[in-house]
Amino acid sequence: MARIINANDLGEELRKRLLRSFQSGNINFLLGSGASLPAIPTAGPIEAEIAGLISAGRDEEAYAKMYAFLETVHAPTNKLINDEADEGNRASLRCYEALLKTIEEILLARRTTILPRQATVFTTNYDLFLEKASAACPSTILNDGFSRSPSLGHRMEYSSRNFFRATYNTGNLYDYRVEIPCINLIKLHGSLSWLKDKDDILLRVEAVKLLDNDGTHEERRKFIAACAVVLPQAAKFRETLMDRTYYDLLRIYANSLDRENTVLITFGFSFGDEHIRDITMRALKNPTLRLMLFAFNSAARDRFATLFQQYSNVEIIAPGDEDELHFEHFNDSLSRILRAGQG
Repeated sequence: MARIINANDLGEELRKRLLRSFQSGNINFLLGSGASLPAIPTAGPIEAEIAGLISAGRDEEAYAKMYAFLETVHAPTNKLINDEADEGNRASLRCYEALLKTIEEILLARRTTILPRQATVFTTNYDLFLEKASAACPSTILNDGFSRSPSLGHRMEYSSRNFFRATYNTGNLYDYRVEIPCINLIKLHGSLSWLKDKDDILLRVEAVKLLDNDGTHEERRKFIAACAVVLPQAAKFRETLMDRTYYDLLRIYANSLDRENTVLITFGFSFGDEHIRDITMRALKNPTLRLMLFAFNSAARDRFATLFQQYSNVEIIAPGDEDELHFEHFNDSLSRILRAGQG
């Protein structure tokens, strides 16, 4: 059964196992909406609410709910793009920067030459905090899936084939070849930086004008249709392009977990998405996969314990009954594990 571990006492055995995974395993992270607090509120029960409206045939209310949800993500992201002062954005950005720096440190410390110096961050978040935070790690490539080959039209197209590519520094006087650390950023539910263009997804990083007074039903419908994201429980409103992209990225997620000696570390993710949940539970039949779940509070801890009770390769890192485990604590836990390996 899944093991529950107190976040304040990770234990030497766990540290050693994780350090081995960092050194010689395939490293994956899964981040959910809880990671972007306080800048962006968590989705909460919105999936069930939208599903209920759709089932009842109340499409106009479903669109209103979906637009309100998108607005909570767009508004802080607009400020992030425009470099507007915002305390919530600053707090969230600091945490994302700390995480990327930790991953960079993990990759730089890898001594194996058999595995690539890469890690993969899967996220269901639409926001652009990870992209913004990557500026704090100039020595590491953040691969977001867009081609950046020279083009007179500045057209940058998205393709899942662009992931997992190795890049090397070479010397022109001496014969050396050093792999540059790379983080593959796979946004399972799409992104606010994605722009639909017929059958293609293009890169667009610009503030988006929100509707005045939440707009009319037709304005909300058009606004939602223009977003290249997978909305909660809204398959009825999704276009073929997003369906195809969504399932293509889920396939990458499944293949990543099926690889030998893989670690998946999750934070801020509730496993409410049934497709991601089912893929993860099937992958846990792989005995070399280790799943580490960081629970926000005791309620999340108990929910994870019930969901993954039959799997011995699952560890739940949780705070005390009256405490909460925030992004800062998650980053601190990873840092402590790294420091233990250097001691």
